[in-house]
Amino acid sequence: MKKESSDMSKFPNLSPEWQLNQLLWVVAALAFAWVLGSQIASMRTADRTVQVRGAAELPVRADIATWTLGVTGTADELAAAQAQVSADSKKIRDFLQAQGVPEADLGRLNVSVSDARANQYNNGYTGPRFSVQGGVLVRTQALEALQQARNNLDRLVGQGVVLTSSWGPNYAFTKLNDYKPELLSKATDAARDAAEQFAKDSGAKVIGIRRATQGSVEVLGRDDFTGESEQIDKRLRLVTTVNYDIR
Repeated sequence: MKKESSDMSKFPNLSPEWQLNQLLWVVAALAFAWVLGSQIASMRTADRTVQVRGAAELPVRADIATWTLGVTGTADELAAAQAQVSADSKKIRDFLQAQGVPEADLGRLNVSVSDARANQYNNGYTGPRFSVQGGVLVRTQALEALQQARNNLDRLVGQGVVLTSSWGPNYAFTKLNDYKPELLSKATDAARDAAEQFAKDSGAKVIGIRRATQGSVEVLGRDDFTGESEQIDKRLRLVTTVNYDIR
């Protein structure tokens, strides 16, 4: 039997040159796959974010206050009831000015009149016919004087003035815009510190801000056990939410 030849020329596709080309193609494909995989992993790492909140507070003092002091006059004659209200209102104004409240900061409350005889449900009523309500409205920046007047209110009562209503003093802070930049800076710094701590704990690094949301400024009383408007000393509070990229 004739032995078959093992000459490689009969199998051109298996030549060393062909095998080398195939090997090069395989190596190139593997290299491309590795580079692409690295890029995808890098993109995923870059997409990592952390959301944190930063809060800041600043102590402030009210810059304006309001106070309404109401009185009522009753009489069978309208003029007499009105005269009583006018007399008591003058005593209030004199008292406030004596405590240091400027006259220009004192206004009048709207006057209202009621007639008992005009009320069909007051059958059998035997009291004074007319009731007149009025008083003084205070709007001032003389906060120390207003506090002094409140503390000495018994002197006004000692003059025979009966206050039928007293709303205030109520204190307000009106200069929020002057403090917003400082509040925002402090809140952002607090958020950055929180993000840095989170990144440190997770073995990452903060890259930069992706998105930030500024909350509204709250005006709070210094103390929590009484209303904000009743306190001359207040706190401004701002909370900001920031998303940071980490890697």
